[in-house]
Amino acid sequence: MRYLKIVLFIYLTMSFAHAGVSIDGTRIIFPAKSKSVNVQLRNAYDTPALVQVWIDTGDSEKIPKADEVPFVLNPPLTRVEAKKGQIIRIIPLDTSNLPKDRESIFWFNMMDIPPEDPSLKDKNHLSFTVRTRLKLFYRPSLAMTAFAAQQGLQFKYDSATQAVQMNNPTPYYLTVVQVSSGKNQAFSSAENAIMLAPFTSTNLKNFKIDGSSKKIAYEVLNDLGTVQTYETTIQ
Repeated sequence: MRYLKIVLFIYLTMSFAHAGVSIDGTRIIFPAKSKSVNVQLRNAYDTPALVQVWIDTGDSEKIPKADEVPFVLNPPLTRVEAKKGQIIRIIPLDTSNLPKDRESIFWFNMMDIPPEDPSLKDKNHLSFTVRTRLKLFYRPSLAMTAFAAQQGLQFKYDSATQAVQMNNPTPYYLTVVQVSSGKNQAFSSAENAIMLAPFTSTNLKNFKIDGSSKKIAYEVLNDLGTVQTYETTIQ
């Protein structure tokens, strides 16, 4: 207990240095016909910050090799001045091996490293590096629009598993944040959101359909990261 009190005392008397760079938007869409896509960074704090950016293929624990990602970032390392912004350009390299009949997903990473504060040199302080990770969708030219894809989500009862199957028959990644039928909900929070890859399905266990209407309401995230609500009938 005494040790805990000492630790708490040190913690409460420390000064904190933390990062404050944010990214505009919650997802990045890269149309195949684009020569580059800009990502806007903003530093809302009174001190500059050093920012490192990279793209990975899904493994958040490692930075992939250059030949594993068909994009390059410019600049990959930059200083963002206080109260100012910085644009990061995503430039495609060889995307010929990516599927042309569906979206591909990558992840845009930003590591925000706060600078040393001279005023804290002789004081106890904690300094945090903050990592932000956004989905990056590479979108080839597709016959179906993203809006039509969001409306195209399908639900059917699977008698073999006695579960409701949620099916994505579209070439788009669909992030579903809520599914409900009457007063019954399969899930209803962003923490439990399901991202369905193109042409895949998943079972919603313990989800009961309102038998009087057989209607299902669902919410998906659009390209701007905002919620769109739709309604359909279970098959």
